[in-house]
Amino acid sequence: MHSPIRTVLAAAALLCSSALLAQTPTATGTINATLVHKNGIALVFDTDPAGVTLGASGTAAATLNFGTIAAFGPLAPGVSRPSVTATDFTVRTVFDVQVIQGGLTSTSYTLSANLGSTLPTGFSFKVDGITLANGPSNIQTNGTYNANVPHNLDLTVLTAAPGAGGPAVGTPLTTVINFQASAN
Repeated sequence: MHSPIRTVLAAAALLCSSALLAQTPTATGTINATLVHKNGIALVFDTDPAGVTLGASGTAAATLNFGTIAAFGPLAPGVSRPSVTATDFTVRTVFDVQVIQGGLTSTSYTLSANLGSTLPTGFSFKVDGITLANGPSNIQTNGTYNANVPHNLDLTVLTAAPGAGGPAVGTPLTTVINFQASAN
């Protein structure tokens, strides 16, 4: 008795399933999205082929290591010594700054830099010949957007004895140089 009932139920299920498959159910929906487009600029440091390889190159927070420096003797790759005098010596490397802009009518930018803290006695930094201090100094006033622009970073070390204006020999130097790009 159960067998005929099962057969009827199976046939009904097959007929219903084919009827359901013949229908093409659809659903529609919408999503409301709002795009808020903001204009702005981003500053990125890149390794220059002639300079020291930057740590975190391609970011806004790169690091630069001159390595061990002295008035005479070998220097790290990408570091040069453009000046040695009786009172000081300078080491130099080149790095690239790329300022990327979007949504602006500005055609150029001004690049400024400053020291994040006071340097120990006997040291000074320059970017493109501009001595850096704790307040901002303009480095470039007509920078080109979306291009790697090379800049020289100089570290000058006085050769006077410690206590007479020179730094303590063997002292590591760590400092932060803050850069800011402003649309013109």
